[in-house]
Amino acid sequence: MPMASRMIPLIAAGMLLSGWVEASAWTDLKGGADTTGILHVKGGTRQKVSGVKYKVVGLFQRDKQFIGGSAVADVTEQVEFEFTWPLEEGAQPRALPNIPTKVDNLRDGSAVCPAPVLKGTYEHFDLKSITVIGAMFGLIGERRTPDMDEYVGGGGCKGTHPVPGQVREEQLLVTVPPELLAGPVPKGQVMKQQDQGWTWTFTPMP
Repeated sequence: MPMASRMIPLIAAGMLLSGWVEASAWTDLKGGADTTGILHVKGGTRQKVSGVKYKVVGLFQRDKQFIGGSAVADVTEQVEFEFTWPLEEGAQPRALPNIPTKVDNLRDGSAVCPAPVLKGTYEHFDLKSITVIGAMFGLIGERRTPDMDEYVGGGGCKGTHPVPGQVREEQLLVTVPPELLAGPVPKGQVMKQQDQGWTWTFTPMP
């Protein structure tokens, strides 16, 4: 089970106990017809402000990412979605179209044999749905590794054998920038934060 799969329920439970969130327990990220159940962040006595739409761009870069079998490559992934702040019931975040993963410098992880022969494309994180959990976004996506033929190191790299591709669920947690939680931010302010190899940029839209 991915680390994020284990962390999401724990974090959500902690927030409920600490009083950060006022709502009934959120539904499982995986299931249910409504995958965008909104939980309200306490606002105290602040005056209601008009919503501001933000575009969020997540950028992931890793020079040695295993992409299935013994295949290793330099990977660049970009994920995009939009939301309106303050979060309100019915104003659901929107996943933007998938941007194909960029794969460079394909090689064998052992650095002994030639690079495996890919029969398809590698997708690091294809965003499918978003759930709002208090002051966090739970992103649910897919990671897809392609079928490939990889060389057999024990045979002097003279032969290959097939390795089937896989599709598995992946989850990411993206927190709302602390600047937004603290109060109104200057008009046009762009916010950035980093977590687990991802850089997230929050840009207000006209």
